[in-house]
Parts: sequence; structure tokens; C-alpha cells
Amino acid sequence: ADDGHPLRLYSRAPRNSDDSNNQQLHQTKGKGRSILLLHGRTWSSQPVFDLRTSNDDAKQQSTLQSLADLGFHAYALDLRGFGETPRGHHDESTTGIGGYTTPRRCVADVKCAIDWITDKHHEEDDADAAMMNNSTAGQTNLEDPTIINTRPALLGWSQGALVAQMYAQQHGPSTLSDLVLFGSIYDPRVIYPRKPLYDPSGRLVSGGPDVVKPPPPSIANTDIDSLEDFTLPGTICDEAALTFSKLALAVDPVKAPWDELHEFNVLNPALVHVPTLVLVGAQDPYVSWDAQRELFERLGTEDKSMCVLPGCDHAAHILKARKMFVRGVVGFLLRKDGF
Repeated sequence: ADDGHPLRLYSRAPRNSDDSNNQQLHQTKGKGRSILLLHGRTWSSQPVFDLRTSNDDAKQQSTLQSLADLGFHAYALDLRGFGETPRGHHDESTTGIGGYTTPRRCVADVKCAIDWITDKHHEEDDADAAMMNNSTAGQTNLEDPTIINTRPALLGWSQGALVAQMYAQQHGPSTLSDLVLFGSIYDPRVIYPRKPLYDPSGRLVSGGPDVVKPPPPSIANTDIDSLEDFTLPGTICDEAALTFSKLALAVDPVKAPWDELHEFNVLNPALVHVPTLVLVGAQDPYVSWDAQRELFERLGTEDKSMCVLPGCDHAAHILKARKMFVRGVVGFLLRKDGF
């Protein structure tokens, strides 16, 4: 990261296939496009985006693998305190966020990951050069709906969708091709309260880089926690649910200590000028439908779509209908490509 903190980024390579038709599909479908996936509030990238009940992922449960098999350079980032990205250092002399996970820090870490992916995969082609160099009437070709932008796409799930939206508001048009807000818990009626600036001793504990926070709490995740996103009977097999639970508790035994959530109060769909897909399960118990409609309608881009996945709750990408989720995402990312 920009402060020297290690960040874990996961990826999957396409599976080998002897089928020439499959090989051609792998080479042409994603056309070398890249995408970064952001997990949610509780669980890290491995259980969320790389779940597999067999070593070869025969049931195509891994989102990373499915996207890789379709020709995408697919990555997933563990935010601080999740999975294999450690918490920040904290002791009594530590200033700043210490061992906590905050929205602004997450956005800064996403920027580092996007920059790395761009440096690794992005090659400026003629279309990109045209977007950069040509303009008419003060309006650049970045806004031309016929031009394929090959920069990375960004997908955020649940609270990760808030991080993705916050990133898009700050950095989007210059660094992203597309944005996918999946199961977003955005709600304009929710105002996250600020914490008091000072603790009872008069020490500054919130509100700036010189704060001295108390040690972050260490709260264990439980079996019940690991299964709470699965709410519709029959939508996920027992094997997949139990595999998710086992892996989630292994890589995230302790809850990440989120803090400074008031930083999410800057979220404003009108400030998102990146082509955006709003994707949600039809029976997601964690979203507000009024908020989903307002999110979509107020987006600051004309290039937008909304996709509702029938028979799905919050974790649609892990359920039996996961292929419908993948088709929804890929269909949006490749909407400008020819048939």
C-alpha cells in the first residue's frame, strides 16, 4: 500500500481445456479485460470469491475462477484486517487509524490495487489514445458510448459496494472502465454517526491523523455468523454452505474492527460518473428497495443498468443461481463488444 502496509491480492488463471471451442471462448470473451472484486463487512476474499468444494472447482463455485475461465484477469483484494492482509500496527504510541479498518483507508488501498492491475495489464490501444487525445466542444471521447474502455472494472459486494462507490466518486473516470454495485447496502436515509473527538481523559481519539485510538477489539466470529447470509431454503447446497463456513472461520477467525463509518456519509450516486451496473438478489433481506431504486436513478452516468436476480438473497454469487450472477456481470462488462 502507499504507507508500506502489505496487501493480499488473489487471482486465478484460466483452466486448461483441450476443447478448441472453449479455448477460443477463453481467448475472445473477456479479451484480456481486468476486474477487481471487493468483499463485504465480515468475510474476506477467499470464502466470498474463491469458494470451491473440490480442488478443480468442478461445480464452478469460485467467482474468480469463473471470470478467469471467461478470459478476464480477475483479482480480489483482502482489505485490512481481513484474511491474509494483516491489521495495521497498534500500540499506545500509535497515531492515526492504528489497527482499525476505515472507509478512507480502504479506498486508498483499492487505489493501490487498481494502479497495480493497470500497470500489469493495461496497454494503450488506438481507442484509448483517441479517448485521451481527442475532444470536441469541450467533451472528451471518454464519454463516447461506443468506445470500449479497457481499464480495470471494479465490483463491490455489500459493504464492499460502499467502498467501491466511494472509490468511484473520488477516482473513477480516470482509473476505471466500469463499476458493479452488487447487493449494495447504500441507503440515503442512513447517516453514520460520528464518534466523540475526545475520550473521558481528554485524549483525541477521532477526527484526524494525530488521533490515538484505544486498542481495536478482538471479537471472534462464530458458526452462526458464517451462515447468516444464506436465508432462502434450497438456494444453496449443504456442502457449499458448510465449506463456506469452515473456510470463513479459518481465514477470518476474528472480526475486522471497522471504525470511522461516518466517512461513508459522503456517498452520493450523482457523483458517480463511471458506467455502473446495480446488481441485487430479488429476496435480499439486507437491502432497501427504495434505496436501490434511488441509487440507480441518481447515478451520474447515462451508461447504467440494473439487474435483479430472481430467487436470490444477499450471496447470489455463491448460490445455485451463481451462473446467472456471472452472466449478469459479464454481460454488462462486454455490452459494447460485437456478437
